[in-house]
Amino acid sequence: MLHSNEDTIRLFKFIVTELGFNMCWSCQSPEKAINLCNSDRPDLLLIQLDLESCNTSSLIQQIMSSTPTTVIVISNSIKQNPGEIFDAMSAGALDAFTEPSTDNPDHLNDLKNKISNIKKLHDSELKIRNVKSTSCVKTTPLVAIGASTGGPAALLTILRQLPKDNSAVWVIIQHMDHQFSQGMATWLNDQIDIKVETALDNQAPKLGHVYLASTNDHLIINKRGRFEYTNIPVDYPYRPSVDVFFESALTHWPHKLIGVLLTGMGRDGANGLLSFYNRGMLTIAQNKTSCAVYGMPKAACELNAVSVQLDINQIADEIIKNLG
Repeated sequence: MLHSNEDTIRLFKFIVTELGFNMCWSCQSPEKAINLCNSDRPDLLLIQLDLESCNTSSLIQQIMSSTPTTVIVISNSIKQNPGEIFDAMSAGALDAFTEPSTDNPDHLNDLKNKISNIKKLHDSELKIRNVKSTSCVKTTPLVAIGASTGGPAALLTILRQLPKDNSAVWVIIQHMDHQFSQGMATWLNDQIDIKVETALDNQAPKLGHVYLASTNDHLIINKRGRFEYTNIPVDYPYRPSVDVFFESALTHWPHKLIGVLLTGMGRDGANGLLSFYNRGMLTIAQNKTSCAVYGMPKAACELNAVSVQLDINQIADEIIKNLG
């Protein structure tokens, strides 16, 4: 843990100990944190967002390039600094969280659940579901994109290259706490021409729009072709889940599908992408060299679920080329 406040460090130590985990180390120096990551890499690294001694995003990027691990940034003012949050997530942070306090039990419980889910994420093993191949309908495409660690920057790269008038529905499943989803939509809208909005329950998707999953439940396409949120599967460590959305789209979207899996830790999306591939759909994975974390794309490649692996700068062109 890298934090400048001793009281906060003690509180985190109490939290992780109560959950049955160990705090490997804590420090207040970015240089020492880098050295400690090299000598004693943690499963989870908590970093204060507003460090006075360095740029947090640059520090995360440096750590992820040399000793990649799961990073959560903490700040007592995250709602006032959405740009800094998404810069940190683009650099490789998995999530961000309000600094806990003994004065707010809800924040403490939320953080405990988040840390517990990190272990589930590391340990999760998904069963491979094979689906028999069949031809797809080639009208009104839906482009389904899954991302996790490093996702905001990768998504921005793709969306910047899309024409404002395009012939697809775009749905993004980014592993992210629900309190940041609207901020991320705003952050993207400020930098691109195509409209990004959070997906609403019972909403019918519109052609040319980009929709972002926006709750801690799973976003799906229901049998009426509308968005819906569900808490099933309840014990799934990835929330919202890429696999859950991919499978629902395959079942209920009557037209062409394109599946894209971007940078991220874990295996979420690999099985869903395999289902796309087995049904004759185009499946794209971000290549290793352009990923912040080559976990989710690697898992899909190991399942032979990928039509093509591409650098992040090439993915938009490949999608556009295949929309017709």
